[in-house]
Amino acid sequence: MRFAFRRLAVAALTVAIASVSTACGSDSQTTDHASVLDVGAYSTQRPDSGFDDRSSRSRGMLVESLRLGERVVFGSEVAPEFSAGHGGKVLATGSGFRNADGVSAAAMEPFNPLAAFISNAQDTPYIGEYHKHYELSVALVAFPDDQTAANAAAAMEREDFGANGSNVPVPLADHPTALSHWRPGTPNLGSWMAFKSVVIAVYVEGVQANLDQLAGFVSKTYQQQMPKLESYTPTSPDQLSMLRMDRDNLLTRLVKTDDAIPDQRSFAVYSARGFAGLGADPTTAARDYDAQGVQAIAVSDNKYLYKLNDAAASKSFTNYLAGDSTVSKYIPIAGVPGTVDVMCFKATQPNPTIVGARRFRCLIPYDGVVAEVFSDQESDVRQLAAAQYLLLKDAG
Repeated sequence: MRFAFRRLAVAALTVAIASVSTACGSDSQTTDHASVLDVGAYSTQRPDSGFDDRSSRSRGMLVESLRLGERVVFGSEVAPEFSAGHGGKVLATGSGFRNADGVSAAAMEPFNPLAAFISNAQDTPYIGEYHKHYELSVALVAFPDDQTAANAAAAMEREDFGANGSNVPVPLADHPTALSHWRPGTPNLGSWMAFKSVVIAVYVEGVQANLDQLAGFVSKTYQQQMPKLESYTPTSPDQLSMLRMDRDNLLTRLVKTDDAIPDQRSFAVYSARGFAGLGADPTTAARDYDAQGVQAIAVSDNKYLYKLNDAAASKSFTNYLAGDSTVSKYIPIAGVPGTVDVMCFKATQPNPTIVGARRFRCLIPYDGVVAEVFSDQESDVRQLAAAQYLLLKDAG
């Protein structure tokens, strides 16, 4: 199963307002709320930013990889055969690079890659064992300079070409610098091309061995991908370890429930487009995030924090999240006693595409942000939401 963030299904809910008595004193608000709201064992203290305060090459590689992920083409932007997003993945780790479709760690690592991200799309959200399908993988790998990228592209293509003696070159008239090949009679094609200091690696699979169709898909992918890389300014290799992950201090506004270790799945900050690219319908999600004014999304264990343009946008986006219907089909349940705006929900069915606890969910809007928290236990999700509510209010 590929990892993917997905928007969760819910219907709109108006939460009953509970009155809270307030004592006198300049700092009484926090004390009184804490005495009323049940936060269980959760801390309402703002976590520190130690994860960003020290030099770290592995963190820098993650941040730079996510920058590439903001710019990777969506399959649905290439052709309707690739309309179902199957998520994206950072290939760069502190201990090396992961292999993936079209990407060989052994072939590229001698060229000092700095970051890498791969995105996958297919024709259906769920693929059966014997289902013939369309698949498109697009990987972006950053290198120190243009010539190194060109050399790395040739090395990756050469290694893949040599893996099977039946492979033959495939020239692309629209992209003469692309290095492509296929094995006649097989319904797939691989291609590698350097664009400035980034290698674009494309792997496409069809339902039949139609070379013209496969080559057409690859050419269209390059046509869509290159303009998206025009805005990419590479980070200098000597500055990579200084890249901060959380410039807006979003992660420190989320309740601490796990170790603060930078990780694409459990502790990271995404752009709106980068986050949309992790889901089943990235084109629609990116459009909706833009329309709603979403500027960034922080992911921390079983919590998200969405940064919006202003308080009005956060209220509007809360309603958007509450009405976004997908796999889990959430229904409203009682919110957090003692709060006005917190909404909570229960899933009516499991979502097999989601990693982690997702049975219960609460939305907590505050000023220009919206927090979204999850748990598999109803009492626990309310305690977590209460703690998150207090932290947002106290952190300001």
